[in-house]
Amino acid sequence: MKKFDLDSKRLIDQSYGLGLKEVWEVDNKHFLPGLIMHTVNWPLDPKTYGGSFMYHMNDNQVHIGLVVGLDYKNPYLNPYQEFQRFKTHPEIRKFLEGGRCIEYGA
Repeated sequence: MKKFDLDSKRLIDQSYGLGLKEVWEVDNKHFLPGLIMHTVNWPLDPKTYGGSFMYHMNDNQVHIGLVVGLDYKNPYLNPYQEFQRFKTHPEIRKFLEGGRCIEYGA
């Protein structure tokens, strides 16, 4: 950092987060090859940094996840529960209906 003066132009400090991810096998009627979706914040409150992703991969697999910044202020916030709530949104749920989670991790 010092040798190349990398710190002088830094606009944002490093931040840390917790990411939760699931791989779903979905019905062909809900699968859109190549679809990529990113969101910011919801279902998190406006003061909590985070976002989500959904990628439609090969073989009717959907990779879906939520990332929550670890600097959140609400001591009762549960990232896992927020991820479960995220999947209930109508625009997300429609892709997962009738499917099954085949892998998960954090």
